[in-house]
Amino acid sequence: MIDTHSHIDTEAFNEDRADVLDRAWSSGLEAIVIPSIEPSAFGFLQELVQSDERLFRGAGIHPHNVAQCNENDMRIVEEELSKTRVVAVGEIGLDYYYDFAPRDVQQRFFRAQLNIAKNAGLPVIVHNREADEDILRILQEEQNGSLRGVLHCFSSGLEVLHRTMDLGFHVSFTGNVTFKKSTLDEVVRQVPADRFMIETDAPYISPVPHRGKRNEPSFVSFTAEKIAVLRSISLDEVRFMTTTTARKFFGILSVILLCTLSLVHLRAADDEDDDLVNPYKKKVGIGLILTTNTIVEGQTDSGSTKTNSFSYPGVSSYGAMLSYELSDRFMLEGSYIYTNNKTVLRDINVNPFGQQHSNIHQTVELVGRYLWNPYSRVVFYLSAGPTLIMNHYDGGDGVRDDSLTQGRTDVVYGHSTTIIGLAGGLGLFANIKTKYGFIVPGGEWRVDFFLSNEDRLLYRGASSAPIKSNISTMFSLPRFTLQFYPKF
Repeated sequence: MIDTHSHIDTEAFNEDRADVLDRAWSSGLEAIVIPSIEPSAFGFLQELVQSDERLFRGAGIHPHNVAQCNENDMRIVEEELSKTRVVAVGEIGLDYYYDFAPRDVQQRFFRAQLNIAKNAGLPVIVHNREADEDILRILQEEQNGSLRGVLHCFSSGLEVLHRTMDLGFHVSFTGNVTFKKSTLDEVVRQVPADRFMIETDAPYISPVPHRGKRNEPSFVSFTAEKIAVLRSISLDEVRFMTTTTARKFFGILSVILLCTLSLVHLRAADDEDDDLVNPYKKKVGIGLILTTNTIVEGQTDSGSTKTNSFSYPGVSSYGAMLSYELSDRFMLEGSYIYTNNKTVLRDINVNPFGQQHSNIHQTVELVGRYLWNPYSRVVFYLSAGPTLIMNHYDGGDGVRDDSLTQGRTDVVYGHSTTIIGLAGGLGLFANIKTKYGFIVPGGEWRVDFFLSNEDRLLYRGASSAPIKSNISTMFSLPRFTLQFYPKF
């Protein structure tokens, strides 16, 4: 999971910040995004995120703090965006509940920071308290097709949700969805699966059962659990969907990859200085891949805001790989995976309305591996890189027997697509030296997620005509690899 909004840089955590972070990582969090509040806190926040590669930050000025703002403060915000680990402009917005700053001043600096974000190509983290109409009006006026953002701690109704979706924005839910008097149940049910994230807003808005106490990032799981109940899906699906969305929204995987490459370069220089000798030095390896592919889809029909989640677990897949060792700590890997998803088929002797052909998925990946301990027999690594995903649904030819369409439910209308995605994973391998070279067995959990959604035609209910549906997809691939590096 990713806590997409947590103020752990504030004084509420001064006494035990390290322990709070330890609990966060132990609870399963892979990243935390910390929004900025005011320029005076930018320095400490930057030091904090540089202390741990799992921490990211925003740069912006909160509506509570804009009363004393001037144009120089806007230049400071712009300068902050060039610093490492800055993934958003925010927290910015309007607060008509406290009104710590005049409303016209809040609106002026909200617009200014929206334009800074557009120029920088970064998303915005928006604070909205009792200011629905002005928030939506300003976002509509400033939306030129490049403005991306999230209304954090979303607390408004369905109308505001739908207007937010129309603007191309996301929403984020916090502990308030767990409250007994929450009015957000239907909002949580109707928000599209790929358009919401989860957060704590720590140290505020603690979820049940910790309400009334200081909030902290590890508590984000209680929000995820409540969303799972409201949407009638598993907790794993909520974790999967929200983590995927947060990675794409904030570009977190790309940032991790860039930081990894920097670490590789610095460590390689250190290794040369230390004159270390790698006892497991390899060059080119070839191998086989055996894996199971869990395919998770969110389907939103045209004209609807409701997203249905589907999962095809444990589809057997196989492939081949080629690896090249660039340095002691950095490798390139190319791989091909073939998945034949027969779980979508139905026995036509039992149900003549079943899908006629299986779905075929082929992925071609080119990833970089960063090796944490290259001088050990068992090596742990992080992998990330682009992937090309070729999908053939129900034969892929678009030809149907119309006599079989009556009564179909959730049947894919045959066609093919090619999608660009990102792959990332964590794994390990063992070096077994022989007189002919190295035998290298390994295991990895890898995730491929599509960078764009697909439009597919699906048969629903008794309709003989297909319905257009927008599909978001992710592959989860725990895999076993066996490679051979010949001795040259």
